[in-house]
Amino acid sequence: MKKINVFKLLIAIAIITLFSSAEAIAGDKTAEISLPSIQCGMCERTIEKALNKVDGIVDVNVDVENKKATVTYDDTKADLPAIEKAITSAGYDANDKKADETAYKKLNSCCKLPEDR
Repeated sequence: MKKINVFKLLIAIAIITLFSSAEAIAGDKTAEISLPSIQCGMCERTIEKALNKVDGIVDVNVDVENKKATVTYDDTKADLPAIEKAITSAGYDANDKKADETAYKKLNSCCKLPEDR
């Protein structure tokens, strides 16, 4: 049986602990964003594209059926207001924030609310 070098084992444990602590400090956060004006798959792609341009976005999952997005982001680079701003700038409502009117007018008709088609 091989003899384990205790010093090397302690160093390995310390390194693992250090990396785990750093992740906890600068960890990813997840936010659920209400998307009341989303209509179709094209809306989904537009929102995903807009969010992926935001520095710090790790993952985006847009659910058209439930009119929501689940966004994972690095909280040292992005925050909820930046996420909402990206969505509203693309022409969609995000939580209680209203879509940018100019961007909304440029959306394809299938992406607009039924009363605006």
